[in-house]
Amino acid sequence: MLVWVEQEDQVHQRFRLLAAAGVVGLASFGAHSLAENAIEREKAAACQPVEVSVYFAPGQTELNDFAEDLLRNAVGRVQQCELAQIDVTGYADATGQSSANYRISELRAEAALEYLLNNNVTANQINITAKGDEGALLEDGVRAVMRRKADLRIVPVQPTA
Repeated sequence: MLVWVEQEDQVHQRFRLLAAAGVVGLASFGAHSLAENAIEREKAAACQPVEVSVYFAPGQTELNDFAEDLLRNAVGRVQQCELAQIDVTGYADATGQSSANYRISELRAEAALEYLLNNNVTANQINITAKGDEGALLEDGVRAVMRRKADLRIVPVQPTA
């Protein structure tokens, strides 16, 4: 009978060790799952819409260094995101003929979009719009300032719940 008690104590001890190991394993699994969920939440929070305006010198359609820096920053903010949409709108001021201003605004929008595409930023939908000098004169006839630009809106895919 004494031998059996020792064996029974050993069985209970082994059972307790196995149970403890199981709890540690479950806790580790749970912690791992929580960490994965936190990473996914952080990634989703980081994937927010980005809006940026890049400006051009009069009559110019090429990106300058400052514009490229702004776009580089925007690319960095959406690089790890799946993108739903990119909207690019080019503008011109009221100097010169409307037809020329329209073409300039178109080329400005294309230059900004080309920068994104050359840096592997693409989306399910890409919209490019040229406004020309539309809206470049205010109602009172005063010229709107800062119209030589391209506005970009980069919209990530929204995570599903």
